[in-house]
Amino acid sequence: MSRFRERAPTVEQITDYDRRCFKLYIMLIDADDAGVPWDDSYRHLFEEHVGADRRLAEGRHRSHLDRARWMVAAGYRQLL
Repeated sequence: MSRFRERAPTVEQITDYDRRCFKLYIMLIDADDAGVPWDDSYRHLFEEHVGADRRLAEGRHRSHLDRARWMVAAGYRQLL
């Protein structure tokens, strides 16, 4: 079982889960900006293979990447 949720939070406040995933968020952005295929970064960053359920893995990856982008665009203000 993954230590990461199936979906990242979508609320407009930084959560404890976001704080625990801060390093993951930064690495997801770096990998995406570098053009690393999502399934390669998933394997390394989520520490599990994509497996048979690619839709679940891709959804988890996308959800966390979207949350990471939100943190950079707006969420960071709550840290100040």
